[in-house]
Amino acid sequence: MYMNLFKIRTLFINASRVQMDEKSGLETPEILSSESEDEDVKSLRGCASSYLVEERETSKKTLPYKFRKRWTKAAALLAIVSFVTAVGFSLASFIISQSTESSAVFASGFDALFAAVNVVAVCWRFRDELNGEIGPLREKKAVSVIAITFVFGGIAIVVIGLYHLKIKDHPLKTREMMIVLTVGFVLYTFLAVFQCYVAKMLQSSSMKALAVDSALAAAMCIGLLGASCIYLEVKSLWYLDHAVATVLGVVSLVYGIILGIEVIELKIKEKIMLAFQKEF
Repeated sequence: MYMNLFKIRTLFINASRVQMDEKSGLETPEILSSESEDEDVKSLRGCASSYLVEERETSKKTLPYKFRKRWTKAAALLAIVSFVTAVGFSLASFIISQSTESSAVFASGFDALFAAVNVVAVCWRFRDELNGEIGPLREKKAVSVIAITFVFGGIAIVVIGLYHLKIKDHPLKTREMMIVLTVGFVLYTFLAVFQCYVAKMLQSSSMKALAVDSALAAAMCIGLLGASCIYLEVKSLWYLDHAVATVLGVVSLVYGIILGIEVIELKIKEKIMLAFQKEF
């Protein structure tokens, strides 16, 4: 009888152990199953997806409506004033350059003509307050136009300056030329300051590029004024007028190339972001 009880007890213990092993066996595959791996992958994708959503929400960030409306109107008004200034200075420079034989004055007038094109692009960009969003399509197009005008304007100024250096001519009627350059320097300096401030308030690359254009025009005017004053005292330094124009033409060309590279980089970044969004 005791033997029978011992056998029954042994069978009961063995059965309990088998049940425990089966339970542990069922739990182990569940921990290491492919479903858990899929959950990890989904979790990782969720992190990437949330990052892209955050980036997208940041890119869609807009300035407050009243703030945007007020400063967009200011930008449009400033662009109109810049256009009138650019066209007026361009015409005055062309007229004066015919009587003074100054390649630098002609180059500054030519640069002002391109500046007028830049202003038209900025006017188009700020034609309504809805265009005050950060990084809109109009902003890229306006900057692209400005970059092209910087490049072609820089090339034209360099060619004109080098040509006059080659034929070794010198400016005439320097005092008349200095009056135009002084007025141009004052106007472009004020425009550059206001344009830079508005560009900062609206976070606008196109307005910033226009401010750089105005600053270059002011630098050209003050540079030519200095060259003219030196020429009045030392006639042997006749080439300063053309040298200043050539240097500023190179600066304009380089800045135009930099703007073009920035536009290309922005487009590449947008394509990468779109590819990530489609993937996740």
